Amino acid sequence: MRKLSTKQKEELQNHIAKKPIEYIELYNELYDHYASAFENGELSFEETLNELDKHFNYQKVKSINSKLLKKTKKTINDLYWREFKGFWRWPQILTTICILLIGFFLFQNISIMGFFWFIIMPLLAFNVGLNIYGPLLKSLNKVGGRKLNSAHFNVSQQYIKLPLTIFNLTTFLPIIVLSSDYPIIHFYESYPFVLFVLFTLFISSAIIGFKVFRTKIKIQYI
Repeated sequence: MRKLSTKQKEELQNHIAKKPIEYIELYNELYDHYASAFENGELSFEETLNELDKHFNYQKVKSINSKLLKKTKKTINDLYWREFKGFWRWPQILTTICILLIGFFLFQNISIMGFFWFIIMPLLAFNVGLNIYGPLLKSLNKVGGRKLNSAHFNVSQQYIKLPLTIFNLTTFLPIIVLSSDYPIIHFYESYPFVLFVLFTLFISSAIIGFKVFRTKIKIQYI
């Protein structure tokens, strides 16, 4: 079996990068497809490129881009739902309830300064880090002079941002419901069940979302 030379690998990288590819996953898939066709075929390197280009033309690649994102969304959504059901399924639900009760107890008894340093600051740092990671990941995905997005990151980041949304709701809900004459803590002292529900949603979405974000998925794009 033939192998691509270093020069041919560089030429192939630049050749694939010229196509209307939006995501690094599709770039990798096309690169592997072209490389495999040459190494397992009998045509010359240039002939292999020309033959495959007839199939993977501009419109074909644009169509694959769209299908890739749809497949990634479906896979990530299915994975999240599976992890969600597992989180509340026996026997893991015993661990889940213990984590929630311990966390809720600590949450209720934490001081204002402790709340600030151990909850607010880590959430802010995480949010800032996530916004930095996106552009950084795009820079790491630079091929053939182009910066490509990650379909996996684009889809899964919504699930790790979900806990931040719930936390913001927890913060602003008392402000919306109460008049300015009452402190925010008065709302949760009057309705502890609401706080527990929001806390449960926050913890569960944070754990499940992070697991989904870290899970490597493999999808056949072409």
